[in-house]
Amino acid sequence: MTSTRKRKLRKDAAENAERLIAAAARAGLAEGKFVPLEQIAADAGVGIGTLYRRYPNREALLEAMAVRAYRLILAEAEDALASGDTGHDSISRFLHQTFAHRDELVLPLHGAPMTEGTESAELRARMQQVMGAILERGHQDGSVRTDVNAGTVVRFGAMLAQPMSNVPGWAEAAAEQRAVFLRGIAPDRG
Repeated sequence: MTSTRKRKLRKDAAENAERLIAAAARAGLAEGKFVPLEQIAADAGVGIGTLYRRYPNREALLEAMAVRAYRLILAEAEDALASGDTGHDSISRFLHQTFAHRDELVLPLHGAPMTEGTESAELRARMQQVMGAILERGHQDGSVRTDVNAGTVVRFGAMLAQPMSNVPGWAEAAAEQRAVFLRGIAPDRG
């Protein structure tokens, strides 16, 4: 966590902040990270002044989006670690859940800025630790090949999250790709 303590937002301010982040995520999916801030404010149903009061510049908004997304995927990774019977099962759970939330994970899965000394950097480091623990479990219990690492899993999840515009029924195609990947990371039992 950052060392400065943040004041709790009023309910309406918190709702505005959430609407702004959601609108920015939708806009980022559709148009990339350089969508005009005025458009994000309009899509969120607030004025540009409200956006600037909460996020004084684009970098602050991108950081807030990254924090929100890293919190979500960290929770999914922690749940996968706690719920999976094996490392392989935990990876499967993580990939299913992150795919289900793909539209909310714009930055981490689509190229978040790699900032240091920020809350998003701290969450990213925690995410790496949890994914490392999942892979370590899989290596130890023999359910995951030892040459597979956390980066392999995260990169694959990021690729799945980006639908291919020329592939109809992306959810089904992604499920097929996920099954192939999961078979591929399991040790050869033959």
